[in-house]
Amino acid sequence: MANIAIVGAGLMGRLAALFLHRQGEQITLFDKDQKKGELSAARAAAGLLTPLGESLHCEPNIVAMGFDSLALWPKILDSLDGYHFFQQQGSLLVSHAQDSGDFQRFAKHLKRNYVQHPCHLLSREQINELEPELGRSFNRALYLPEEGQIGNRKLLVALQQQLESEQVNWLTNHHVEQINGNRLLVNGDWQQFDLIIDCRGTGAIKSASNTVGAISDLRAVRGELFQLFAPDVHIHRPIRLMHPRYQLYIAPKGKGHYVVGATEIESDDLGPMTVRSSLELLSAAYSIHPGFAEAKIRQHVVGTRPAFSDNQPQMKLSHELIQINGLFRHGFLIAPVLLEQLLTTVAHIKQEKPLEQLTELVAYPELLHWQQSESSTINSNQRRYNYANNYANN
Repeated sequence: MANIAIVGAGLMGRLAALFLHRQGEQITLFDKDQKKGELSAARAAAGLLTPLGESLHCEPNIVAMGFDSLALWPKILDSLDGYHFFQQQGSLLVSHAQDSGDFQRFAKHLKRNYVQHPCHLLSREQINELEPELGRSFNRALYLPEEGQIGNRKLLVALQQQLESEQVNWLTNHHVEQINGNRLLVNGDWQQFDLIIDCRGTGAIKSASNTVGAISDLRAVRGELFQLFAPDVHIHRPIRLMHPRYQLYIAPKGKGHYVVGATEIESDDLGPMTVRSSLELLSAAYSIHPGFAEAKIRQHVVGTRPAFSDNQPQMKLSHELIQINGLFRHGFLIAPVLLEQLLTTVAHIKQEKPLEQLTELVAYPELLHWQQSESSTINSNQRRYNYANNYANN
């Protein structure tokens, strides 16, 4: 049994804490937030599982991870006792006449690069068979039958309940000020562990007050969305709308509730939504279905997503510290794949094997990045002693 600290209780931190605990590790989960995760990027999301819908704006490995994760999510969800929402009934992509060129380009992109995944061009009559209330606005659409969505906030609650039920040590309101190798400074006190897993998201961005253990190539990307209650709208699957500035979508969450998003702005500002963003999102929703004109605005949500310069996720590795970050707008889309790679990595580190061997053990070795440990307080022999001692005492 290894004594492991996980810093950050967003989506990735909660998954890591639960499944490493189930593997028999001694877990301490630190987070500066409350258990509801109101500061988490995962809360300010829609939970879309739409790899093809994202494919024009991301690298092919993100699409591949998305399809792998679609197969993994049901297994993860089946292991939770709490209520959650998962749907895989496909998604629709539509466009207005002025954006027909973008629509055609996207259709050609899918046919050229992802012929192995089904994609159907629908007429107005075929749209009406899937989504009867959309045919009045659109005469064609792309239907991507493999895609789906997950209830992001319901999942955060279900993970919270599961962590509590399985008695994982979760310390809320604990601000980790520094990470130095296998030591962390939390609320003014240094604590040492066999291994630290850093899942802080934008909290790991390097700044004047956050230098040790921070990530210099990380940035924040602002995203905004609306939660609407529209009982006069009956849409059953995620809808994407071609747009010159943003990747706009409507995600139905059941019983008349919808998420409309999302902007993508290069900023770390967490201030209120601007008039421009509001107009673009709400007018897009209204243009898809006139029933949104009478929708009630339940909440407008602003959050920041962590991203590297190439918008690729990374796992930065040493024998004392693993930093998982840069999930960008793809957190729910790829989290199960990163979780699998993390579990493999932790088992490998416990065996004191060379980290470079991991490239042959994981599905996406391009995500692995080696880093030198910053800690001078513990060497390889001490680590072996700690792991062995922890195992003997448990």
